[in-house]
Amino acid sequence: MKKAIIMLAVLLVPVMTFAVDPGGKISKRKVSSFVSQYRNKQGVDVFELGSLGTAFVKSIFSVSSVNDKDAREALTMLKGLKGLTIISYEDAEPGLKKTIDGKLQKMLKGVDLLMEAKDEGETVRFYGTYNDKTGKVSDVGIFAPTDGTFIFLVGSFNLDDISKAMAK
Repeated sequence: MKKAIIMLAVLLVPVMTFAVDPGGKISKRKVSSFVSQYRNKQGVDVFELGSLGTAFVKSIFSVSSVNDKDAREALTMLKGLKGLTIISYEDAEPGLKKTIDGKLQKMLKGVDLLMEAKDEGETVRFYGTYNDKTGKVSDVGIFAPTDGTFIFLVGSFNLDDISKAMAK
């Protein structure tokens, strides 16, 4: 399911243009503090990729994209990515899961809910800031409480580029 959430995030970013009024932004500092608080807890897994790591991933896609159409499309979508944090707490004990869910909901309060998807009892919420003048979404948070997963994409993503890549 975690792979499905990540793919869903990449596929549905173009749909996020339906954000209404600009609200709060997801604070990188708050996400970092949150991750530090829970990274060593039993049943919690954390994956972080900073600017150097994302540059490395982009360079791999850049080399691969010479002969691979899918790699070129992925590179287009990754263009604005500056960092990635994934926290998975699916295997945490129920009390800890409830605490993490509550803290994430509190952290995301006031941030634009760009989209919510429900499928077979599972909910995935996309948060972030949409700038209608530039057509970009920045600092996207993907929260799947049913699966115990939070994904934070740091950067600014051009919806036109993503839409073109997804249309091919």
